[in-house]
Amino acid sequence: MASVKNNPWQQHIDAELAWLRVSPQVQSVSSLDRCELLLAEHAERLTPDELLLVLRICASGCQAAGRWLDGLQFAQRGLELCGGNGGPGRPGKAMDRVPFLAIIGNIHSFLRNFHLAVRSLREATLVAEQANCMADVAKLTLGLGAVYSRLDEHDIALSLFERAEMLARECELPSTYSAALNNIAREYRFVGQTGVAQEKVDGAISILTAKGNRDWLPYLLHTRAEIAVSAGKVEAALEDLRAAAPMLQQAQNIPVLLKVLADTAELLIQSGELTAASEVLAEASELSGDASLHDLRGRIWLARGRLAQREGNAAGALAAVEEFMVAQRDAQKVEIEGQRIATRFVEEVERTEARGRRESEAVSALTLRLLETQIEAETNARKAARDPLTGVLNRSAFEAAVARAASGPQQPVTLIMLDVDDFKLINDQFGHVAGDAVLGALAVRLRQSSRANDLLGRYGGDEFLVLCPGVGPRVALAIVNRMLARISKLPVRYEGHDIRLTVSLGAACTQTTSLPAFGYLIKRADAGLRRAKLAGKNRAVIVRVNV
Repeated sequence: MASVKNNPWQQHIDAELAWLRVSPQVQSVSSLDRCELLLAEHAERLTPDELLLVLRICASGCQAAGRWLDGLQFAQRGLELCGGNGGPGRPGKAMDRVPFLAIIGNIHSFLRNFHLAVRSLREATLVAEQANCMADVAKLTLGLGAVYSRLDEHDIALSLFERAEMLARECELPSTYSAALNNIAREYRFVGQTGVAQEKVDGAISILTAKGNRDWLPYLLHTRAEIAVSAGKVEAALEDLRAAAPMLQQAQNIPVLLKVLADTAELLIQSGELTAASEVLAEASELSGDASLHDLRGRIWLARGRLAQREGNAAGALAAVEEFMVAQRDAQKVEIEGQRIATRFVEEVERTEARGRRESEAVSALTLRLLETQIEAETNARKAARDPLTGVLNRSAFEAAVARAASGPQQPVTLIMLDVDDFKLINDQFGHVAGDAVLGALAVRLRQSSRANDLLGRYGGDEFLVLCPGVGPRVALAIVNRMLARISKLPVRYEGHDIRLTVSLGAACTQTTSLPAFGYLIKRADAGLRRAKLAGKNRAVIVRVNV
């Protein structure tokens, strides 16, 4: 053993790993170069934990470099080592899979494989929620929101970003909190509410400034510049873009840097500053050579074509069009390669599932089915499936979703029933409009305290239902306690009055095989709710149900 430790190659490996552990490991191009060399020369000498570290840094670094296909390969290799794609698995280390699933989801989003992006990010979120790692849930929710934003599903994206903001605030994560505000600002800009967008991004910048954290500052400056452009403030936008570019150069985040340079060049052309625009585009052209960056390269060459037209340079305009066509051909090649990698990955998963699905795979399958039901209700049948007052599923839509869940694999499931304590007194004292405001606030707090894959529905009056897949009695206790704390934390403010809001809950824990007997489950959850009322209200009673 001593001889191995004294080997020059082992000393080199130890030194490199020590450097990597203290260096920035998120989207670091400099770390990527050293990790790739370490893999090429010593992969077989690394322990599983060391290999996972190196693969994670490689995959993350490829994101920063815009090498998305390479990043996908590294991340899938890491996931296989974790046991997430038919590999042997790592007992007790399910969280090892989360960063690789997150990277796979982000890269698939860039490659426009949006279904796979949502699938990977949802699976990562489920793992993090089951491990109660809410800091990771906050970051993953940001990534999921970004996918829906790229799909122009801005309502869903905004709700996800707001959930990430709430979690980041509770977990005291200033960088993630600022990132959530940044994304919320972008969503408001998309829908034309530039005033609200400006307020959000200014708040994010203030938080980072107070904390002395500059990691997210260039992204915030970029967003603020986009908002300024929407408001017609070109000079203010250029000032922010010029401030963001050097920070991104130092961080070596090539895709975002190219966006900033492209935005800068377009504004300079618009302002008639052609020489400055030419210099910016020359820098951008040197950075956009990788085929994976075809979208940004195409945008840059279009800008160069417009610049050549403004300068009266017909030959330069023609050359720009030719380069743009090269970028389009690269786009086709990257799309085909990305689909090939994705298809191979999915086929491997399907072969594994055909040999026998593990319990966690069954949970994922049920979760995806519930999520598809919930998204379908939100996007395709919003008016018919949603309660008009609270926005949650109405009774018939909730029961239809439960029926779909009943057809999935067997696993634990918990049905929660709750209603507002002393709701009649609230209506009598403050009026029925105030009662409606209380129900709306309750729905918001239920969403904030529920997991991403839970189903929420209004059963009638002030009664609500929550269906939690993959949840047994122990986890159910944690969920209902979180709901009670979130709901009762603050009063509801209505027309100058503070209305105290508490609820009583009954939770029926069972298996999905019991879902067809939904009426009986309702009765058992309702019995638990009544016991909570008799015990003093603002509490929960959990019962087990065997059908």
